[in-house]
Amino acid sequence: MALIEGVDVVFYGVCNMNRSVDFYEGILGLELSQRAGNDWAQFTVGGTELGLFGELATAPHPGGATVTFRVPDIRALEAALDAAGSKKDPIEDMGGALSMEFLDPDGNRLVAVEIVQ
Repeated sequence: MALIEGVDVVFYGVCNMNRSVDFYEGILGLELSQRAGNDWAQFTVGGTELGLFGELATAPHPGGATVTFRVPDIRALEAALDAAGSKKDPIEDMGGALSMEFLDPDGNRLVAVEIVQ
């Protein structure tokens, strides 16, 4: 019998909750499911929950987990990130998938993947 049934919430620390909610909700288009002032925000993403906690006094330390999003159109996401002035790497062809790494406003690393047929 497995001791773990699944992933409940993946979360990142942030320095400015309003700015981060604007990024995840406004730019990435995620659905905000919970908000507790500047202490917590939670988004529903394809059956998984993505949380933000803060507000941190300093930028989060690099490393740790990375959230990878499945996307239907990676070029549309690239255009939205460009329009918002977000930091991102070029789209990479992984052979069967397109991938792009990008950062949220606090420097947390995110990845987008589009499966191509």
